Amino acid sequence: MEYKRLTILGFAVMGLIISSMSIYVGFEYMVGHNQWLGLIIGVGFMIVGIIIYQFGKRHGLFYLLSFISNMMGVGLSITAYYVFKEYSLAFEDFMFAIIVSLLMLSGFLALTFMERVKKHIKWMTAIIIIVSLIVSLILWLSVDEFSGLSFYYLNIIYFFMVGMISVTDSLKDLSKEMAWVSLGAFLLISIIVLIVLSEGEALSGMDGIDITPSGKKKKANT
Repeated sequence: MEYKRLTILGFAVMGLIISSMSIYVGFEYMVGHNQWLGLIIGVGFMIVGIIIYQFGKRHGLFYLLSFISNMMGVGLSITAYYVFKEYSLAFEDFMFAIIVSLLMLSGFLALTFMERVKKHIKWMTAIIIIVSLIVSLILWLSVDEFSGLSFYYLNIIYFFMVGMISVTDSLKDLSKEMAWVSLGAFLLISIIVLIVLSEGEALSGMDGIDITPSGKKKKANT
């Protein structure tokens, strides 16, 4: 399919905007409530997305709607973390995270057009994802000004990167693929949030382990 990679970039832009709106609205209504609420509602949107996906064979539009529902679920799952930290994200936080993530995806997009990279695209993709994950995690844990949203968004972008190297033949197939991408992103993000909310016990099985960023300054809720 021609222009597939650019189309996926467009899906990524749309997905991050949807998730950002979901986080913003979700935080406004959920702050002060139970920290698990966002995660629970996010699961609800994922289930709706799975149900809508089943109608995709009738019309490709349902795959797109499934993608949108899943990305809303992603945003709500991330909201659970910020409700837990009582950390109100500013517009600049969203813009920074989106720009960093799209630059990452755009850079990867450029690499996929290089003949030398094409020969080893799967290995290159794996290496890029692992290195980026480690760097973003270090920044999240060690830099106070790093809100962590970039970390979450980069974990979403990795799925779009994988989508760029897969083979699809039509726009309908691509929409179907993006529905799976958004579902994968939701599952990964939700697992990360679940671990954070559980104070790391789900990961280490040890008491007193806290993998949440230390020293984060809370912003005033707006």
